[in-house]
Amino acid sequence: MEKKNKLLSSEKILFILKMSLGSGIAWQISDWTGSKYPYLSTLSVILCLQATILKSVRFSLSRMIGTIFGVAFTIIFSAELPLNGWSITFILLICTAVSILFGANITSIHQIALSTVLILVFTPKLHGYGMYRVSDTIIGIIVAILIHALILPPNFTSIANESFQTVKYLLIKKLEGLAVWIENGASDNTFFREEMNGIVWNKLQDAFQSVNKAENSLRYNPFKRKSKRELEIIKENLAILRKEYNIIEQFYENILQWHKQETISKEEAQYWAANFLHLADALKNWRSENQLNYNKHSSIYHRILEMEANRFLQNINRGK
Repeated sequence: MEKKNKLLSSEKILFILKMSLGSGIAWQISDWTGSKYPYLSTLSVILCLQATILKSVRFSLSRMIGTIFGVAFTIIFSAELPLNGWSITFILLICTAVSILFGANITSIHQIALSTVLILVFTPKLHGYGMYRVSDTIIGIIVAILIHALILPPNFTSIANESFQTVKYLLIKKLEGLAVWIENGASDNTFFREEMNGIVWNKLQDAFQSVNKAENSLRYNPFKRKSKRELEIIKENLAILRKEYNIIEQFYENILQWHKQETISKEEAQYWAANFLHLADALKNWRSENQLNYNKHSSIYHRILEMEANRFLQNINRGK
């Protein structure tokens, strides 16, 4: 968790540096092109620079569409209307309604509405505001995407791996807990079930979400080849942990049922305590050379546990 927080902090620091650098570059480019309102390109950099390149591209498209539509609609509909609350209401209704016909999404509609209001207010006071808004928006978008993509582009693969390792660690601890539990008599332990359904399950879901975020962070990333392969391995191994999670739950339920139906001998308890520790080591090393040898026991629960344990080891050996 501490490593994950450090990774997130470094991403935030890098994001701030990119935003600051991009804002300055966009301002200078707009100034060199003769724009009277270079702050518009800086504003576009700040707004379009999102957590990932994919989100930046999507927001940039929405902003570009919104700006062009907003300028065009305002020029068409505002020529003969006085600027007041009712005219703004009318023009916004027309502009946003027409944009829906062109398939605009919610983000684009927001940008259209924003551009429309600003152009209505500033065009009479600032000469050429509408056209400069379009050109400076384009400059800001290009700068934002280039900086985001070429200077240490967002890559959440390490965060996804950290989430995977957290789940793996928790499952190892649950196996070690099962070893202690069965040696101490295998009494009904609601705490184990609560932790599996609570902390462990939540961390497992968080890990899958981290993988999805990492996949999105690699979209449009020009340096993604190595990370993409790493992420594929993490995703495959995480799917294995999901199966192991289910097997560990079955271990607990089967032993609990066994304890209720029959007496678990001291030798059997020690045998399974050692097996659970063996499974924990196999999970820790992500490899197992040996399957469990089937012992001749009359209890059906013993045979069920052995089959589940060997399935657990087979899953690990399929990992990468």
